[in-house]
Amino acid sequence: MSKAKAPKVEEQLEHNLIESKQLFKIVFEHSPSAITVTDSEERIVAWNPMAEKMLGMTRIDLFNRPVSSLYTPQEWKRMRSLNIRHRGMLSNIITKVICKDGSLLDVSASISVLKDIKGKVIGSIGILNDITREKLAEHQMRESENKLRIILDNSAAAITMTDEKEQIVSWNSFSEKLLGMGPDDLLLRPIHSLYPEEEWKRIRSLNIRQSGFMHHLETKVIRKDGTVIDVDLSVNILKDDQGKILGSVGMLQDITERKRTQELLLQAKFAAEEANSAKSVFLAKMSHEVRTPMNAIIGMIDLTLDTPLNEEQKDNLKVAKDAADNLLSLINDILDLSRAQAGKVVIEEIEINVPDIIKNVCKGLMILARNKGVDVIWSIDPAIPRLLIGDPVRLRQVIVNLVNNAIKFTHKGKVQANVKLKSLTDKDCEVIFEIIDNGIGISPKNLPHIFDVFTDAHNTTARRYGGTGLGLAICKKIVEMMRGSIEVESIEGTGSTFRFTILFGYKIEMFGASGAEQRDPTAAGARVLPAEAQNLRILLAEDNTVNQRIAVRILEKLGWKVTTVNNGQEALDILINQTFDVILMDDNMPLISGIEAAQVIRREEKQTGQHVPIIAMTANAMAGDRERYLASGMDGYVSKPIDRNLLYEEIVNLVTQRLKN
Repeated sequence: MSKAKAPKVEEQLEHNLIESKQLFKIVFEHSPSAITVTDSEERIVAWNPMAEKMLGMTRIDLFNRPVSSLYTPQEWKRMRSLNIRHRGMLSNIITKVICKDGSLLDVSASISVLKDIKGKVIGSIGILNDITREKLAEHQMRESENKLRIILDNSAAAITMTDEKEQIVSWNSFSEKLLGMGPDDLLLRPIHSLYPEEEWKRIRSLNIRQSGFMHHLETKVIRKDGTVIDVDLSVNILKDDQGKILGSVGMLQDITERKRTQELLLQAKFAAEEANSAKSVFLAKMSHEVRTPMNAIIGMIDLTLDTPLNEEQKDNLKVAKDAADNLLSLINDILDLSRAQAGKVVIEEIEINVPDIIKNVCKGLMILARNKGVDVIWSIDPAIPRLLIGDPVRLRQVIVNLVNNAIKFTHKGKVQANVKLKSLTDKDCEVIFEIIDNGIGISPKNLPHIFDVFTDAHNTTARRYGGTGLGLAICKKIVEMMRGSIEVESIEGTGSTFRFTILFGYKIEMFGASGAEQRDPTAAGARVLPAEAQNLRILLAEDNTVNQRIAVRILEKLGWKVTTVNNGQEALDILINQTFDVILMDDNMPLISGIEAAQVIRREEKQTGQHVPIIAMTANAMAGDRERYLASGMDGYVSKPIDRNLLYEEIVNLVTQRLKN
């Protein structure tokens, strides 16, 4: 029995360890404090985003940087005198650090020394907090000290005065109220007895008697009844003309409620940040994991279409390719729902061939309809300009969703897709799209909520016909972002009509298209390369063997020589002895990632003066990924599944641009 339970315990421990590491990473990356980690030689080896923001530095600025360079020589000498390595830890060190622009920033530093099991120092962790506001408050406090003495007895803060022996000799009435003590309790009372032992040691470590003052220190004091309360402490040392200490003036303000509120707000903030981070991580992971196999599917279909095929095979593969593209678009748009709700989705403005989209969608869904004995027909108003300007991917998704729904809820009869011209000006073209079915219809009580997310309107149909209940909500968001509106008319038991209008730009064609069959522009031999882009030597860093095969076959069709490696380390190794015209770099690879490899290449190129174009070719396609790769030192970006035209254009543009420069 014990043997059977042991693996479960180990699995639970491993699960807890993974969760702990993930939580640590989230806290580290989202900490409001700047955090740096140094090695045994006191060089920075790790840091969080706040460190870059606070210091105004980039990853290149910080990596392997001596931590001493963040301080002025005089301040670094003072830091050394604190003997932190021997102490092991020192908190709230008031100092200054040097930002990238040369300015000095007031900070509170806490440093912990890292040692191995033998006690050898292997590095340190530093936490920096910007105390510019606190320093300003200190300055203002010094200016107001004389006024405070005048209003001592009327102050709403506890103010005490000690003699040279650190005994209380004077106080105001609020001190008695705050501490719950009378005159007999306070007179000649040692000031240290007001503080818990650990707090007094911390206060002592700040050397207030030497510095002369200390303002707004959050600490704790002990009331007469033994309760401990949080206070804000400010202290000024009193000296005579010769600098001899005569005593001190201390002011205490009760911040118990404020601390409690801050703690609740902090917990809520961490919870919100953790939830938001978990959501982003999930979306990014889901997007990446889906795009990797989709790259193989679409890539293999594209390559097969380039081989000799009969018309039936070619037509079947084109339908499969269209379906795969639709699936990818659906996946992308489901991931985009949260972005759309946040207003972060960008609608493209490129050419759209509406007849092709309607035809491909309806033909692709015909098999599903035919299996149910349902006909799919479509009609397109010839008055609509052939080339509209908008987002074809988003438009296709809406039509796929609506036609697919119509087929799903129709048991006999037909589904009809009609496209009509509503209005045409010299700039815009307003088009009406109608999807009409003879299906089950929608009940009057559910009709007003049909475009809402996860409402009772979807429950019955979802249980019977499947689906997530997101489709129509996504359609509504997309249509509205494309300068349009959507509505539905339905009679329960008779059928439904979904109607949406979109305002497009349009393009007037100067020449008509030929009736001859158009070749696939990505087919072998159909693309003419400029002289400078011929016979390229390309290094492909990709750990997925299927994706390697697809990329190699795509690139070799243009006569380019491709060398493959499985990770960033192998890429760096091969670059020692070989040169290439272009590097295609995946990111999520073992040993060394694509970004890390690119950064190493760029550092080495600073010594040689050379520059090889690096293109990120990755399944990471969330908002901001392109900018992240370009900021890391890469020159281009192509997301998976690979669009061959975009990949070719990116390579040719970078190569020709490099030669011009």
